[in-house]
Amino acid sequence: MLIARLVKVSDLDRLFKLTKTGGRGLTTMPKSKEELADRIKWSIKSAASSKKSPNHDSYLFVLEHGKKLVGMSAIYTSVSREKPSVFFKRKIIQMYSHSLKMRKSFEALQLSFIKNPYTELGTLFMNPNARGIGGGKLLSFARFLYMSNNLNRFDKEVVVEIRGYKNSTGVTPFWDKFSSKFFDLNFFDADNSSYIDNHFIGECVPSFPLILDFLPREVSRYCGKPHTTSKLALSLLNSQGFKSNGMVDVLDGGPCLSSKLSKIKVIQNKNQFKVKIGRVNSDQDLSFAFNNSLVDFWATRLFVERISNKEVLIDRKDARHLGLKEGDSINLSH
Repeated sequence: MLIARLVKVSDLDRLFKLTKTGGRGLTTMPKSKEELADRIKWSIKSAASSKKSPNHDSYLFVLEHGKKLVGMSAIYTSVSREKPSVFFKRKIIQMYSHSLKMRKSFEALQLSFIKNPYTELGTLFMNPNARGIGGGKLLSFARFLYMSNNLNRFDKEVVVEIRGYKNSTGVTPFWDKFSSKFFDLNFFDADNSSYIDNHFIGECVPSFPLILDFLPREVSRYCGKPHTTSKLALSLLNSQGFKSNGMVDVLDGGPCLSSKLSKIKVIQNKNQFKVKIGRVNSDQDLSFAFNNSLVDFWATRLFVERISNKEVLIDRKDARHLGLKEGDSINLSH
């Protein structure tokens, strides 16, 4: 059974091993075991906090398959509360000549600073050897299911940055042909720095519009184009109501999506039921099943049979694996 849950201190060794399978491209996770231990502690502290509003919290989730950790994802709250987050905004510039009676439109990129705090989805990663077992959707959606247990802990706006396109030789064209010209850094150093705090970007990139027609063709071609491995994540987010907000990452040109927290579909579809235990046929639809806990949260996908508006039947094997008893409460969504 695949289970997505909040990270525990005891996960450190297995999680550190998982990060090593991500290579240099996994820029949103600490590179040392000490830093990873701090990240785990941050998540545990955030979950146990008595505060009922966003407070620069981080929630780190792992995907468990048997005794192996095969994936991870995260939530970050209060992003941009202290310093604005910096993106490129795609915009249309209209030029008009009265003397020539001529109108001309240009697409441009211009620095944009997001000052209103938002909750960010990040660090979605699956071990390459574990892809295709159906865990990516669970790992991604578990974050929304967790949010639904206490909406007040999260900002009203939820934002996610999708990794930008990289070609078969490992080159990121948007960076290589354009963004790199503003920094005396290689891509990985710049990306690592921007993950911690991307405010420095506003100090290095000019604020006036940069017209795409005047830039190398690759810039326009790959602006807003996702990495090949991110296409599924993008599709899943679209299915939940996330849409492009017109922003792209300054470094790799990856698209940026957003949604109102209350409009995310699996949050809207959440219902609570009492558990009955028996035999469930696998011809039932798979549902997201999760508990109400903020500290010991878990989520999985189950074949369940709805008995009434208040009760669902859970298979004995699944109930035993999850530690569920008759009469326990469980949340379902789809």
